Amino acid sequence: MQHRSSFNEPIESSAPASSGLEHLRQQLLIAYDGACAISGCQVDAVLRPVLIDPNGPAEPYNALLLRADLQQLFQSGLLTIDAMTLKVLVAPALQNSEYRALAGKRLRQPKRLPLRPSRHMLAAHHRLFQLERPSLDSCTARPPSLQRLLAVQSWVKTLAFSPDQQTLATGSLDGKLRLWRWSDGQLQRVLSSRIDEINAVAFSPDGQRIAAAGRQDGVQVWRVADGEPLLYLRNDQRHGALFSVAFQPNGDLIAATGWAPVIWLWNATDGSVSGGLSGHEGFINSLAFHPGGDLLLSGGQDRIVRLWRIPDRSLVREMHGHDDEILSVAFSADGELAASASADGVIIVWQVAHWQPVQMLPSYAGACSSLAFSPDNRYLASAHDGRTVLMWQVSNGELRWELRGHGERVTCVAFAPRGNVLASGSFDAVVRIWAYK
Repeated sequence: MQHRSSFNEPIESSAPASSGLEHLRQQLLIAYDGACAISGCQVDAVLRPVLIDPNGPAEPYNALLLRADLQQLFQSGLLTIDAMTLKVLVAPALQNSEYRALAGKRLRQPKRLPLRPSRHMLAAHHRLFQLERPSLDSCTARPPSLQRLLAVQSWVKTLAFSPDQQTLATGSLDGKLRLWRWSDGQLQRVLSSRIDEINAVAFSPDGQRIAAAGRQDGVQVWRVADGEPLLYLRNDQRHGALFSVAFQPNGDLIAATGWAPVIWLWNATDGSVSGGLSGHEGFINSLAFHPGGDLLLSGGQDRIVRLWRIPDRSLVREMHGHDDEILSVAFSADGELAASASADGVIIVWQVAHWQPVQMLPSYAGACSSLAFSPDNRYLASAHDGRTVLMWQVSNGELRWELRGHGERVTCVAFAPRGNVLASGSFDAVVRIWAYK
């Protein structure tokens, strides 16, 4: 992980020029009404600004106003803030000290929103705080091994395993849908499309059909057995490029979304238009059906995760928490959790029963464009612009593994329906297939 040593670096090495810090201090004194954000101390002479990310800008959103001793503890990684609850956490080394009383104390925030600390940066600091004390299990676990490479010959934008796990489909910039026998890497069929570059693919629940959405408005559907085109789905409105496509779990509907702020629905059998879901502002990057089939999750440019009820085409809920455009949403296989990821690299895990955020997973690996839960609900995989795939342990939000090897940004990840297999695709025109325990 980058920046891991930041906690122990001398303050002078990561601090901006003293004049910049003094300007920041004056801003924070006003924003926090002259009081420490944790202790409430109002002695001006002992209040200091501390950068949450030592390598970040000297701006209020990347800073806290703390009493001098708490500033030192924060910089040393002995004290941190839970980004979800805004409560103080202290390291075990402080449990027998006076600082133990700070544990659970809620961080004070400025009244003005632009002056409040970034939850993204707080979450990153919290993550590093946790990494200083890795569990024995995470230290001894064997990392995933690379099993196979598939040379796709074009930038890979999307991939999906068939329900029977025999086939891996890849969609690429060249507008080709390729079907692979992933177990031995054999290319079985190449399907040409009418939709230009392919942004998303999805198998039907029975595995007999495959749908693709791309740059040209519309969704194309083929029969998997022989590659015969079956449907070309569009409507009277030219909805532009599509970024996501999904079959309803019972196979009745196909949903797609993209440049227009509408989720389009078609009958999966005859291709007839079955309505649309409106409510987003701006384009929509990703959608996912709940395993039960009646709920649909979506996220996009407006930074809001929306939940829809399919039978009555109604908006059920809006979830806020992201600071940047949402690039991917996903449900766990058991339907109890959902996850959303944004362009700033932050992933939020939501509890479906009450739609409360339960984890915030920050990353220095760049924007996250794809998410996938493992079929046993143990892991969450994320694809990042920093040429990296991350695997998180769902139970506690621990970063379990970093999978490297792609030469360009990683655009997509997918777990095989059974067994411990993960596939990742990239703009390096390669699919990497990993095996894990």
